[in-house]
Amino acid sequence: MPLQYADVIRETVPLVLEVREEPPVPEVTADEHSVLGLTELLLKNPDRVDRLAREEREQPFLIPRFLAVGLTSFSLFALALVLTIGAAPAAAVPWPLAETWRAHPTEAGAALWLAYALGFTLTTGVCLPSFYFYALLAGVRVSWLQVTAQVMRGQGSTALMLMGILPVYLAVALGAIVFGAPPEVLKVVLTIALLLPFAAGLWGVRSIYIGFLGLSDTLPPERRCQRECWLRRLTAACSACYTAVCPLMIFTLWNYFADHLTRAGL
Repeated sequence: MPLQYADVIRETVPLVLEVREEPPVPEVTADEHSVLGLTELLLKNPDRVDRLAREEREQPFLIPRFLAVGLTSFSLFALALVLTIGAAPAAAVPWPLAETWRAHPTEAGAALWLAYALGFTLTTGVCLPSFYFYALLAGVRVSWLQVTAQVMRGQGSTALMLMGILPVYLAVALGAIVFGAPPEVLKVVLTIALLLPFAAGLWGVRSIYIGFLGLSDTLPPERRCQRECWLRRLTAACSACYTAVCPLMIFTLWNYFADHLTRAGL
């Protein structure tokens, strides 16, 4: 009886199962030689952008495109931020801006736009030597252009993440203003706007961290494990430094521009 049952099972159930091959995922076709094409690749195929950033012949062309993506996105965010704060009641202006904004709203708004538009790029310039020095200290064979391309790639990732968050935030903030939320609530909402780029910046810091870890394949094989651990710690420390310097840079720029624009009588 058991033998007959086994024969029936063998005849009805195939021993070899057919393996269905999954269709290949089509590669994103975009022109990396244009700003819009590079933006599309950052969104859809960041691995390809990472490979491009490691090619020496592409680095001189990628860096200004990354810079254009960052400056455009940060400028648009800063403009939306200034207009949102300007539409709110004076009592709802966040405390770091309140005194100057109430006395000179036009100068304070222009200074805030300049500070956010330029702050992230200037922070990159300040922290760039540290990334290069720490990469060499870890034994990575890397050029100045390659480090610049990786850091600017992180700035581009931050800018695009910020553009993705901005419409959702504007819907919430404008809704609170239009429907007359209490000043205390609006102050919290507007304070979140000031911190929003730094939250989006964590995505850019992650991109920088992954990009530098990918450079560990240039290390000698016999020392790769030890040096890779050292590189991971140095990159994490330098990324934390970048995150700390950026808010300080923006606040310093805002004070500088607000003071000079007020003296100039804009």
